[in-house]
Amino acid sequence: MADEAMAQRLLGWLVPDGDPLVALSAAEVERFCWYELPRKWHAGAREQQRAVAVLADLLTKGGRVRAAAVCTSATTAQVLAAWQRSEEAGFAAYRKAVAASPTTPPDVPEMSWGQVTGIQETLARANLERRLEQALDEGELDPDARTFPAARRRLVQHWLTTAQPVFEGRVPLEVVRRERRELWAAAPPTERCALLVAVLPALEESAAAPVDTAEPLRWLLEQIGDGVTLTQSGYLPRELVSAAFARYPHWYPIGKGPRSEADLFQLAGLHELARTHRLVAKRHRMLKLSAAGRAHLADHQLRQRTAALAWLGTTAADRQVAECALGALWAEPRLREDLRDAIHPVLAAGFTHGDGTAMEAKDTERLLWRFWHTGRELGYLEPERSIDAISLSTTGRSAALAALRLLAEGPRDHI
Repeated sequence: MADEAMAQRLLGWLVPDGDPLVALSAAEVERFCWYELPRKWHAGAREQQRAVAVLADLLTKGGRVRAAAVCTSATTAQVLAAWQRSEEAGFAAYRKAVAASPTTPPDVPEMSWGQVTGIQETLARANLERRLEQALDEGELDPDARTFPAARRRLVQHWLTTAQPVFEGRVPLEVVRRERRELWAAAPPTERCALLVAVLPALEESAAAPVDTAEPLRWLLEQIGDGVTLTQSGYLPRELVSAAFARYPHWYPIGKGPRSEADLFQLAGLHELARTHRLVAKRHRMLKLSAAGRAHLADHQLRQRTAALAWLGTTAADRQVAECALGALWAEPRLREDLRDAIHPVLAAGFTHGDGTAMEAKDTERLLWRFWHTGRELGYLEPERSIDAISLSTTGRSAALAALRLLAEGPRDHI
């Protein structure tokens, strides 16, 4: 009788609409065993063990061997034991188990999966989980094969880029990207939405083939090539500084020219960007391109993505200021003070200092300076006569779209 009561409780939880239990995917069983049961059932260890045993029996009777095996697996036992130790340990074990599951759709170049998903993205992921399970059951994929990771990625890429009945003949990748853009554009506060409205039509258009917008970065990587000898202070050699001044005279519009990298902040910023993204490798005083640097030199799409990420910055506040500035500048050039005043209400509404105090205009000014500084290094902002005037260059408009697409269509890890 106890097992019958448990079976009824399981059915009521897993298939509340009365669907047959066999309709559950293996991924849904994993989520129940590894997260919902220990996190939401408020059951002790013995009851959890009884629940997975009864569920395994129900699934076995329904012919769902793979799903039943999840319930009785060592992984499930380890995850449940981790939840018993602490919530932190439980979450860590759950994430590790999901990542190792053969029915989990992996990230692919076309799309990375977010922790927070909209309706369409949730639907796409669920259908991909079922497609992977089908491929495993039919022998199309072998989880023990050396080629399994690559084969699974190819299957996911093909499914995402092929029209699917579940989306009424539309391509899942485009459906998910559109949903992400819409959720991104509508995110509060209202001041943010107003700053982004001018650029939204351009983001709705099909993405053009990336152009070589990161020309200064390409030039620096070419100059470093097989190696340059740094100065005793660790700066780029003087001949490279002279070459930079000759190519980009607007970087140092006064005097006879810079004497070292320390005099040319745009070059110093590019050098820092290359180091941050490990495009260069240093041994003693010799600086050479790394494998990643050579890849960036050969692939302008990769350079554009890296440059766009650098322009957006590394913190959430950096990115908030950058996306608002890009939206505002898309419509028209702005004076620095006007741009700061337009962005500050957005930053103040979403962020505070570590001690809980409110963000001030000087904080927005500081973050806007970083945005301006990096944009000038990469040639994305026009070299105006007045340092207070900010406008997008021709390549800056292309780079702005690339940067905003990264934000709008990328995975979301929080609401």
